[in-house]
Amino acid sequence: MFKKLILVLIPILNLPFMLMELLIVLIFAIIFSGCVGTHYMAGERYLEQEKYPEAINSLETALEKNPRYPEAHTLLGIAYYKTEMYEQAISELNVAKELQISDKRARLFLGMAYLMNGNTDNAITEWGSYLDTFPSDNVSEVLLKSISLLKSGEISSENADFMTNSIEAVIVQEYKIRDVAPYYRASR
Repeated sequence: MFKKLILVLIPILNLPFMLMELLIVLIFAIIFSGCVGTHYMAGERYLEQEKYPEAINSLETALEKNPRYPEAHTLLGIAYYKTEMYEQAISELNVAKELQISDKRARLFLGMAYLMNGNTDNAITEWGSYLDTFPSDNVSEVLLKSISLLKSGEISSENADFMTNSIEAVIVQEYKIRDVAPYYRASR
């Protein structure tokens, strides 16, 4: 690896200092950029395998290297949610939402984390905002029913669990469809 780096650097030494400095920084950025992706992909894989502590560790490491990685914040928020660390989930999912407003999973899990943390008003607000942005999404019907039930004040822990499980089921279904769609289109 160092031989390759030296072979790349020798021609750079003949460049003006500012340009040389910029190229060296760019080379190191390219070399070390894989680390973030590696930790992110490991975190994603651990999350799929329901190894939440490992997912949290990998995703936190990815975010130490790149704190503005919205997908990593989303997955870390989901991992925290799955381990019932709702306040941490809310924090991470809010960051993900700020970095990428169109992240559907972040917004749905944010509402679920609010609900499971006992903040019904914020859950209603978050899901209402989601419906304003994505009015005819696959999860819209479930969200409308959930919001209606939450507004009625007749919410129990069993109802909250049922709501969040229903929303998660739709999210899982949507991501499975998204993952299969390219194969279906290719077979036509």
